[in-house]
Amino acid sequence: MKVAQVCPFFFPVDGGVENHVLNISKELVKRGHDVDVYTSATTRDSSPLESFASVVGLDVYRSKVLGRIGEFGSFWPGFAPLILKRGYDLVHAHSYRHPHTDLSPLIAKLSRAGSVLTSHSPFYPSESRSSLARGLVPAYDGLVAPFTLRAYGRVISLTKAEANLLIRLGAPSSRISIIPNGVEDVHFQHVDSSEFTAKFELEGKRAILYLGRINRTKGLDVLLRAFAMVSVTLPDTRLVIAGPATSPKELAYRDFLTGLVRSLRLSSCVTFTGRLSEQDKLAALDCCTAFVLPSIYEGQGLVLLEAAAHGKPIVSTRTDGPRSLIEENVNGLLVEPGDEAGLTEALLSLLNDTTLAERLAREARVTALGYRWRNVVDRIESVYSGVGSAS
Repeated sequence: MKVAQVCPFFFPVDGGVENHVLNISKELVKRGHDVDVYTSATTRDSSPLESFASVVGLDVYRSKVLGRIGEFGSFWPGFAPLILKRGYDLVHAHSYRHPHTDLSPLIAKLSRAGSVLTSHSPFYPSESRSSLARGLVPAYDGLVAPFTLRAYGRVISLTKAEANLLIRLGAPSSRISIIPNGVEDVHFQHVDSSEFTAKFELEGKRAILYLGRINRTKGLDVLLRAFAMVSVTLPDTRLVIAGPATSPKELAYRDFLTGLVRSLRLSSCVTFTGRLSEQDKLAALDCCTAFVLPSIYEGQGLVLLEAAAHGKPIVSTRTDGPRSLIEENVNGLLVEPGDEAGLTEALLSLLNDTTLAERLAREARVTALGYRWRNVVDRIESVYSGVGSAS
């Protein structure tokens, strides 16, 4: 099958959607499918990218952005004639509420291809959005979404909660498949983390790790305030905040966080690593004592599966994504979003109770085994086969 993956950004831009598209594409190619990626010719901070690239053997076609509303709402229609010219059996679009997801089913129909949308759960709380987005999102959901969601042959959601939201917005329930993110096999292997621990002065320390973008929706200010209480009780513990700030808003938030670190007098025990190489990401996950994802909202949280595969005890929040992966006090701990006291208590529980931490870590690893990308792509292939040509 010849498949066009269409997504707002792709590597070298890093993020959950980008990782998802990369991993399903690599696995599909292994199985004999012909896969190309179509995306915008820019990074999140509007830096230009070349119109064509090869990423781990995938042909990546990037189209010029003609307009942008906010961080993600960019308009880059140049992908449409490219798909029509090359011809595909299936067009798989990613990220609901983007202009390319409105265009993709039309392009698929014109080229007599099947169409699939993976929404990637962009249902952030309204208070986390700009005033412009707070007005535009309900308008889009009410006026455009019913037509767009019904235009696709199949809609994939990451969780049951997301599926229910999409149905309420107009997606036919008979066309929805719930297929979560997956985890790469490399995360089940031990790696040498000595260089990483030396570089960031973590030798002999207990490290709490956050890994992801430095985005306000991740609740990192809540984490810092909770960690301030943890460090009073356990002064040998370090907090490692690993990952990039990839847009002007994220850079401003990072500056706010570094100021908060100074005001909480945590400079000696909090490390911002910035963007990590793939090897350093593995090392960070392998050497940490506990993993934390304190998001205000999380669609699923691929990094939770990665930490689980490394056999780490996890603390996250009772938002849609983590709740789809974590059973409380079985394979992890959950707290309410924004609950500093609850987060402090959960982290102290893992750091002070070795038996609890080891039990949760074992069960987390068992959970992760069921989410290997090969298993996820089995289900995506089944969706592809069911959609067939233009529907």
